[in-house]
Amino acid sequence: MINKTTRILSSLAGIVFLISGIGKSLAAYDFSQILIQYGFEGLQFLAPLIIVFEILAGLLLFFHIRLRLTSLLSFCFVVALSAAYLYGYFFANITNCGCFGYFSLLNMSPFFTGVRNIVLMGMLLYVFLKSNNGCKLADRDEMLIMACILCAVSFVTGYTYMERQNDTTQYVTEGKLVNMRVENSVLGEFLTPSKDSTYLVFAFSYSCPHCYNSIENLKQYERLGVVDKVLALSFATDSTTMAKFNEIFHPDFQIINYSPKQIFRLTNQFPVSYYIKDNMIKMEIRGVLPCGYLLRQRLGKNR
Repeated sequence: MINKTTRILSSLAGIVFLISGIGKSLAAYDFSQILIQYGFEGLQFLAPLIIVFEILAGLLLFFHIRLRLTSLLSFCFVVALSAAYLYGYFFANITNCGCFGYFSLLNMSPFFTGVRNIVLMGMLLYVFLKSNNGCKLADRDEMLIMACILCAVSFVTGYTYMERQNDTTQYVTEGKLVNMRVENSVLGEFLTPSKDSTYLVFAFSYSCPHCYNSIENLKQYERLGVVDKVLALSFATDSTTMAKFNEIFHPDFQIINYSPKQIFRLTNQFPVSYYIKDNMIKMEIRGVLPCGYLLRQRLGKNR
């Protein structure tokens, strides 16, 4: 028989796993890009598996099913993720764990992320120690609920992952940064524009295929007079990847590398570009950068 404290802690841990998994499923591609920052591009394919595991563990914990095994596996899972995050924080300058994905307000500072994980591990360890060897199996209603939630989350994960993978260009003329003065925005940390000049700030990742598809278009912008100045922003990665990028594209525009922490203050989606005129951010361009001719047409329509 499971005591009351064990049931409560199991349910609370299950809710945390469910919120985390659902949040990641709503922004699966963005979560996969965080995994890439650990230095191995293949890690992005773990994103859907991590999401599905979190949802399944959350459901089993919430319904108190096979608690001893579930709490042990969940404990090991949190330990592994915490160890990976510590590695990323100290060796790859990663501060955004992406724990709650779309629910970005729930993502905490590194200190509180560590505290939360320690508390969660303590809860799971308690559940493991206090659970008996008996296995409660799911009844019919619980099985139906779990199957529906897993199917829904799997569908959303696939949709949000492939939607961004097959991203088309989005021209944003209203939003958090659009129509702000550069000095009053996060972009002010990277650029001090001249009032009589136009700029295209291109934030990218050295391992992003959509960024690769944008580079030749970006090289047109100054040459065709679409803007006066192109500035590319990225975060430093291993020297081999950067050397390969330069060998392929021979960029003729300025690239400045910052720490991931600084770039992620601006965006965690790549590529994203900002058109600046009269010291104002006039447009945000998400996804593959259009050729200079198309952007010039678009800018003409928005005047």
